This record gives sequence, C-alpha cells and structure tokens, in this order.
Amino acid sequence: MRLLLTWLALLLSPLLNAQFADRQHPRLWMNEADEKAISGVIRKDALAEKLHQALLKEAGIILNERPPEHIIHDGRRLLRESRLALKQISTTAWAWRLSGDQRYLKRALTDLEAACSMKDWNPSHFLDTAEMAVAVAIGYDWLYDQLSPEQRNMCERAIRDKALKPARQLYDADVWWSDGRNNWAQVCGGGIAVAAIAIQGKDDGLSAGLIREGLNLLKKCERFYAPDGVYPEGPGYWHYGTIYHVKLLAACKKLGHPVSITEDLERSAMSMIHLHGPSRLPFNFSDGRARVSSKSPAQAWIASHFRNPQQSEHVRHVITQALDPRNVEMAHYHSPLTLLWLPEAPKEVPTIPLHAVMHGEQSSAVFRSSWDKNASWLAIKGGTPDGGHGHMDVGSFCYDAHGMRWAHDLGGDNYNMPGYFRHKRFDYYRLQNRSHNTLEIANGLQDPESKPCPIIGFDTNKQHHVTLDLSAAYAKQAKKVIRKARFDPETGVAVIRDQVEQPSGSVTWRLITDAECKIEGDSVLMTKSGKSVRLKRLSKPGTWELREARPHQPIENPNNGFREVILKLAAKDTVTIEVEIRP
Repeated sequence: MRLLLTWLALLLSPLLNAQFADRQHPRLWMNEADEKAISGVIRKDALAEKLHQALLKEAGIILNERPPEHIIHDGRRLLRESRLALKQISTTAWAWRLSGDQRYLKRALTDLEAACSMKDWNPSHFLDTAEMAVAVAIGYDWLYDQLSPEQRNMCERAIRDKALKPARQLYDADVWWSDGRNNWAQVCGGGIAVAAIAIQGKDDGLSAGLIREGLNLLKKCERFYAPDGVYPEGPGYWHYGTIYHVKLLAACKKLGHPVSITEDLERSAMSMIHLHGPSRLPFNFSDGRARVSSKSPAQAWIASHFRNPQQSEHVRHVITQALDPRNVEMAHYHSPLTLLWLPEAPKEVPTIPLHAVMHGEQSSAVFRSSWDKNASWLAIKGGTPDGGHGHMDVGSFCYDAHGMRWAHDLGGDNYNMPGYFRHKRFDYYRLQNRSHNTLEIANGLQDPESKPCPIIGFDTNKQHHVTLDLSAAYAKQAKKVIRKARFDPETGVAVIRDQVEQPSGSVTWRLITDAECKIEGDSVLMTKSGKSVRLKRLSKPGTWELREARPHQPIENPNNGFREVILKLAAKDTVTIEVEIRP
C-alpha cells in the first residue's frame, strides 16, 4: 500500500507542482483580493470590527512577550512553544497586513527568526513539529514580500529540514499516526501539508508527495465525523483535530485543488452546538477538559462553506460572548482565521431543535429546555472506553441548570503519568467508571476494550427520552445493563433509570459534582452560588452516601472541591435504580 501511495504521489507531483508552486504569496487561505475584501467586511460588519480590534489588541500585547524558545517543558513536548509561535506569528503578521503598523512586522520577524533558529522542532513528538511548521509557514507566506532573500531562505530551509524531511521519513516508515487513528493524523498530516504548500517550489521536490499524504490522511479521518457528527475523542479534541483538517481543506480549495468535503463535517459542527451546555462547558467525555470553549476557526469555516444559517448564527453568538469584556478569555491562537472565515449574519435563522441524537463510536443524545443561558440541559453517551483518549465513561452524563454545571465529567489527568496511554491507563481514577456519572457493578471496571454501546431507543414526543444498551461494557459483571434517560423540556427535570439483570455483585450509581451536598431522606440537595438542584431516589431500596472524589495515588489530580454522590444496592436477580434530577 505504501509503495502504491508513493507511486501515486510521484504520478501526481507535476500536477500539484503546477497547482501551487507558481502561486504568488500569500497563498495560504487568502490572496490580496481576499485581504481587500476583509477590510471591507471590517468596515461594514460590527462583529468583524470588534474581532479585528481584539486581534490588534492581542498583537499589541505580543509586542512585549518573549519569543518562542526550544524548551521541553515537561521533558517530552515542545508543544507549548510551537503554539506560542503559532499564536504570536499569525497574530502579528495578520495585524501588520491589515494595519501596516511596522511594529507588528518587526515582532513577527523576531518570532519567525527565533523559531527557525531552533536546533529542531522536536520530531520525537511530531505534533510539536507540525504546529511549528504551520507557524513558520504562515510567517513566510503572509510576510513574503517583506522578507529579504536571506530570510526567505531561512524559512524555506527550516521548514524543509526540520519538518518536511522528518515527515517524509516517518511516512516511509509507516508511522503509527499515518493510519488515521486519531487527531494526530489530522494535525500532523494537515499541518505538514499546509507547510508544504507554503514553500512548494523551494522544497527539494518534497511538497507534492506530502500534500498528497496529508489529503489521503484527511480522507481516512472523514470517518471521525460519521454517521452524524460525534467526534470519537470528544468535543475538546474535535477543536484540535478539525482545525487542522479544515486548514488543509481550505488551503487546497482556495488554490483550486479538488478536495473531499463531506456533509458529515457539517453535521459534526452541528453536533458541537448541541454538545455544549448553557454553562458554555462541553460534554467533555474522554480526555476532554470542562472549560469554556471560545470561538473556533473550524466552526467559522464550516458555517461559511456550507452556508448554514444555524451554524453561522451560533458562531457569531459565541464570538460575541468571547469578546464581551466581562469574559476573561484570551484570543484563540488561530483567531486571524476566525476573522478570515467569519460567516455573514444570516437574514433568517431556522430554530435549532432542543434535542439531538448522534450514533457511531461514541453515541450520544442531548436534550435542553431552551436555548436560554439558564436552561436545563442533559447530555448522555453510550460508546466505548477503547481508543487513545477513551475513558470508562460508557453511560455517563452531564447536567446543566441555572447557567451552571451540576453533574460533571472530571476530564483527563496528567498525560505524563506512567503508562497513561499504555498499560496503566485505567489504573487512574479519572479514567475509570468510578469517577464518572455511570454505574459500577461488583466493584469492577468497565471492559476497556468493549464494543461501542449503542443507543437503542430515542423519542421526542411529549417527554423526551433515550435508551442505551450498556451490556457490552459490563459483560463480565451482568447479563444485561440498560440505561434510560427521560427529560421534560418544560421543567428541565431529568430521570435516569437503570435496569441491571443478574449482576455478579452490588450495583453502585454515582454522580460527580462540585456543589455542596446535603442528604435529606430519599433526596440530596445540591447547592452553589445561591442556586440548587435536587436528586431524588424514585426507586426502592437504597441509601444516599457522600464521598470526596479522591484518587488513591498521590501523583493523580486530587479533584479538590469535587465529591461523589452515591447509591449502592445489593445484588439480586434484577436491580432497578431510578433517580430524578430536578432544577
């Protein structure tokens, strides 16, 4: 297969060279006509003007920041420095192109020279290399006419020797990420291909093959968005993988090269809308973090490409929130692309449904009472722990009300802990079902290699509900496990009902929260910030218990402020647990 792909790359090299090598700069995502058009948009669109001013403000801050350095902060990754370079070079280069202020040009050149002078871009952790290559490619391309011949040679040599040649060697050795397994394929394949486009014609003939390799990888990664949008590694990694997926698609499309853009990509952007609660926190399953998501250039491009009014309105709304001075949010390090790809304000916006169901590897369902910031919202998943960033979170859910998150996913832990991505992965608390809003049966863990647990029922007539078959995840501990979630769109009340047939031991129901909790008979009153949510046990028997959400190993995150709310039932032929969550 590798020989076939190499032969195809050689066959297509003249076509790709003709496509890109003779293009003037800038050639990444825009040309001079686009630049003039953006200036017009900024004058006419109030949101574009605010975003532009935010970028200029960020560029002004960067003037006093340090340049990127070759620092391996955690003993393995240069990634923090790659992202620093990407943010600073793209922001100041953009600010110079739009304003003509020489201070931004000078600063962009300083960061560009700092990146190029590094001894390498840490190819042992190739994400670092790919992101640094994109940073230098942007500086080279967007500042091309201002670079001296020596500076151009510096950038071309750095991209060629520190990124393209190592990438070629890795592809030829069938590097693991070339099989399109996870976000690495998109970041490494897409990032290297973007850098190759920037210097094609000055690349020792490497670019054509690497562009083709990148496009082949994107084709493999299309499955991440099928059949209806849920990214296998969760919303957090959707942002990371998809921006590099989109960067390569958008670069090739702008240059007239045919690319595969499926409707699944559009559906995935819609899933991202549903998978974020009114609290602005995502349903952060897998290794995702529960942090406010800012504007995404990928979402902006997808909304603009598909001319989707729902997504366009949402993207503009999220950007408006991010630019609100009451929100302390750093400008996203890809934010010039957000402005470049900013969708127009739609004339009419169809109402987005209050519910969504998404099948696939990490099947999920989402319900909400409204699109108001204080709405109630329930997101629940089936899926599997299998995969590089997977957790034993099959059956887990998150719940928002009163503008806050009440039922939490703690997210991933320190990636540098021993065996985190290997044999010790499920030794760690945050990755086990014992730290998720799901079941523990017979004091055991979910099957780490479980087949995906599907959604087997979904209905939105009157009371909305979803049914998930979790049996595969608990195959060693019970004959059958069914979890059903009901949600009342009028009141925001959710009910979680579990039926476990022939468990081999006790059954524990668990919810993770950062609220203060008080047991009141068959209920638990959760309070924070003057608001409350009540858990009520509807099934018999069972007694509530509270525990601190503490791991057993000192190297793990102590989860300060979080606690487990627990119901534990003894084993019998059929165990039924039903809990109401009332805002």
